[in-house]
Amino acid sequence: MHKRWFLMKYMIRDMNTRYFAGIELIGGLRVNSDDYQKIPGLWDDLKEIYFSSIPNKAIPNSFIGLEMYRFDFMESKTMDYFALVEIDELFESTDEDIVTKKLPKGSYISFKIEHDDLLNEVEKVYEFVKRERINVHLGFDVKEYLPTENYKEKGAKLNLLFKLEE
Repeated sequence: MHKRWFLMKYMIRDMNTRYFAGIELIGGLRVNSDDYQKIPGLWDDLKEIYFSSIPNKAIPNSFIGLEMYRFDFMESKTMDYFALVEIDELFESTDEDIVTKKLPKGSYISFKIEHDDLLNEVEKVYEFVKRERINVHLGFDVKEYLPTENYKEKGAKLNLLFKLEE
């Protein structure tokens, strides 16, 4: 049996601190489960129910899916997932369903991947990062949705980003 090695294109992007607001997938995402099927509904909820009540949205709107690995990830195999829109500054929310997050300033490695085959594409990137010994922060990853793409149609792309460790 031969392993297939994938060559991957990536960019290094220096980014300032960015702030986001949105909603969390209650219960998180359990690896290798059907929890991933809940993500489109979470995005629908963000856009249809919560979006209008989020102040200070950056223009143009910029959306990310943020996966954060729990401290007990090795045992629970569960990550926290957030559907978020970029905001200009943090705010105090009176809605307990709305959360805010801060992405730290730094260098990020960015891979353009296929939205249609997201799980396999993400797995390939993780394998590449490991194989190439790229020193990334393993606490979170970011799926950056591109404003030029239509995610309801086939062929859409997005960026998968990891913060590089210094």
